[in-house]
Amino acid sequence: VSGSWDKTVRIWNATSGKEQHVMKGHSDVVSSVAIQGDTIVSQSGFETRYWNAQTGEALDADEVEASTTSATHTLMNVENRTHLKLSGGIGFTTDHAIWNTARQGSVYVVGDVSGMVHILYVQGNEPET
Repeated sequence: VSGSWDKTVRIWNATSGKEQHVMKGHSDVVSSVAIQGDTIVSQSGFETRYWNAQTGEALDADEVEASTTSATHTLMNVENRTHLKLSGGIGFTTDHAIWNTARQGSVYVVGDVSGMVHILYVQGNEPET
């Protein structure tokens, strides 16, 4: 899953690299995406949208928020634009400003302004509740 300057969220096939769905609806640049079970959460500016991860269809925000728990939220804090602090005190630093982050399970994806995508596997790092 990716967010873009063109205000879209895209679902990609990880094996083939082909685009599967393009979701439109944001009114600003999509700055963050996360996968929580079968739901994609995307943010732009002060707006949060929810999408079905299988079909790309928009989901009702009230229903999604009621069904998610604090244990499923992505716990990543970007500090000084180049440092990523994960829950449990684990950190990551890039040479360029961090632009996007996403997480699914123990896999963290960090994109920086140089166009580099860093994929981190953090073993034994469970979000705090």
